[in-house]
Amino acid sequence: MPAFVLYRERYAALCEDAVCDNDDIHEENHREDKKNNNGSNTDDDNNNNNNNRDKNNGELANGDDGGRCGFENHIDMVEFGWNLFDADRELERQLSLYPGTAVPSVSDVSRVGIKRDLRPWFRLTSVKQSKNSYGKSPTYPFRVVVPNAASDELLEDVMAARSRARFPAISFVHLGSGAVLARSSQPLARSPALRQDGELCRMFANSGYHAHNAEPRSEPPAAVSIMPISTRQAPPPSLFDTGSEGPPAQRFPAATHQETTSTTRSQRTLYVVDCRPSNAAHANLAMGGGYESGSTHDFCEVKFHGIENIHSVSKSFSKLKALIHRFNGKQPKENFLSQLHETGWLYHIQRLLICSSKIADSLDLGDSCLVHCTDGWDRTPQCTATAMLLLDPFYRTIVGFSVLVEKEFCSFGHKFAERCGHQVQGETSYTSDAGVSGSDTEAQQSNTKLQPSPIFLQWMDVVFQLVRQFPRHFEFTTRLLEYLSEEVYACLHGTFLCNGEKERMFEGVRLGTASIWTDVVRAAAKERAGHSSLYFVNENYDSATAWEYISKQKGSGIQRISPNCSSKRLVFWESFYLRHDGDNYSIDFRDGPQQMTKKVSFHPEWERYFDRLVGDSCAARRRELPDMRRRLQNLCVGRPAVAVASASLGKGNSRICSHCHKNLGFFSSRGQCVRCGTTLCNNCAVCSDSESKMCLDCYKLCEWNTQ
Repeated sequence: MPAFVLYRERYAALCEDAVCDNDDIHEENHREDKKNNNGSNTDDDNNNNNNNRDKNNGELANGDDGGRCGFENHIDMVEFGWNLFDADRELERQLSLYPGTAVPSVSDVSRVGIKRDLRPWFRLTSVKQSKNSYGKSPTYPFRVVVPNAASDELLEDVMAARSRARFPAISFVHLGSGAVLARSSQPLARSPALRQDGELCRMFANSGYHAHNAEPRSEPPAAVSIMPISTRQAPPPSLFDTGSEGPPAQRFPAATHQETTSTTRSQRTLYVVDCRPSNAAHANLAMGGGYESGSTHDFCEVKFHGIENIHSVSKSFSKLKALIHRFNGKQPKENFLSQLHETGWLYHIQRLLICSSKIADSLDLGDSCLVHCTDGWDRTPQCTATAMLLLDPFYRTIVGFSVLVEKEFCSFGHKFAERCGHQVQGETSYTSDAGVSGSDTEAQQSNTKLQPSPIFLQWMDVVFQLVRQFPRHFEFTTRLLEYLSEEVYACLHGTFLCNGEKERMFEGVRLGTASIWTDVVRAAAKERAGHSSLYFVNENYDSATAWEYISKQKGSGIQRISPNCSSKRLVFWESFYLRHDGDNYSIDFRDGPQQMTKKVSFHPEWERYFDRLVGDSCAARRRELPDMRRRLQNLCVGRPAVAVASASLGKGNSRICSHCHKNLGFFSSRGQCVRCGTTLCNNCAVCSDSESKMCLDCYKLCEWNTQ
């Protein structure tokens, strides 16, 4: 992967240092455990160390100020930011009123169902991928949430029906109404697997939870695909289908919001939120893409929301930058607001807010939503993440916000490297993997050209509008958003490197770099303790009210906020866009709050909950390090041939160095990598122990495998 050689060069030394540092920390904690056990050196000490740490984490979370001090020392020792998002823990938090308890049986009607426990109806699956492989859907996380009724065989079939093999996966489950928020890429109109795709989508339609849908279907999907459409007697059961067992389970009081002639059809409707303008969706039909239509998706109601693509966003942002440059300084120039309107930047923000509000409305009313754009990694995470912010107060905390970004953007394959301009020309898993390129409907247009666009920055602006309208509902201030908006381009942390989970695993990012969330959570802890001035922490945050919903004492964990999406309520993010302006006013009004240093106390139960969560993340980080090293050594990721991303500079071109892209003359010295066969100049060729020439990528891989 020549596109990420820069990462590897920058963090090569850090990788070894991080391993050594963590080993030292682990050994130091081991000695402390022995000391706490009065110096006993029994054979069971090593086996009990992790249990003691977990116990200590609980004690720290439930302690007094002294425990709080110990907690601060605890988090300073571990790079825990990588483990704040845990897929199992997050799924359990969403689906149960009492996370941490045993999963109840579906027959125990007093414990399962809407507003109680939905864990029996959902599962995390790797879709039959081996532990070290990302081959099925390379731009997705290794494990995704799907209905229990959907077998892995069905999911494999559906991959062929979606662009980039990004099949519908669940992001959020509304415990109060039972509605599901799923995400995917656009369907491929010419795919023979559209029927299987329709079967999976039908499982999301919300009509109640019942025992017969808590297990995968017994008949294989292949048998269904052979059956002609005209001979099918009934559609496959919905995940929420009432069947013949009586009335549906109690729903959120919203089933009457839509007057229709068919109650059954209303209950079985899946709302497809297509982020694109309708003309763009129809244009994709000519290239094999499109939207949910026809007899296979007749239960879907598609709504187009007119959010422009990355090219329009880039043009708008370029106009915004030019405008800010023209108005730099104190000169009393005119028409700033009218020219700001002409950039269209706030229009894009408004479209995202409107779409996200519609999603949150539907989920509140008990209507499941499937969100997608073209490929599902730009507009889709913007809308799903914002909708989740509007619904769940957990995501409006600093720790919860880190979970949201890691889940919706990082793990689901937002292309940070390409969108933020980190990446140089070269092949990655997004351009070389057969599972991706085989279903790419935009390949004819892109020609593998890099396409930077400020998608994440745009979403930061959306969140800024929410924090501004609801300041008491967010633990963090807008300064956290400003910090993230700068750091996403700085490459000082590994969080925003590469284009997805697979590439970060392949490059050893999680093992060899720091997570930005570690620094953010540490800084916030110091601010709350009064050790540093308030910057990230919002002292006006209503933690007592938030805790009632986070703990699910009220609303089944849902605390809805409804932003005003009118253009008159959207404002220019002055503190960020004018932070370097020559007009001192844009700096003065930010400096005041930064000087405040005082202890901030939130609700005691709220603090204990998040201290425990961070403590669990610290323990998980220690446990995962040995396994991560083994996985990195045995990682089964197909290494793409190194090639210049240009039609005229492809693989096998012996006149161009595949690493530095230097033109090689007729008499120039050149070599060939013995592993991948790519052409190298003498400066880029690395000699192995056997004096065979290798490219730097293959040489690094050999080093990792021999450590």
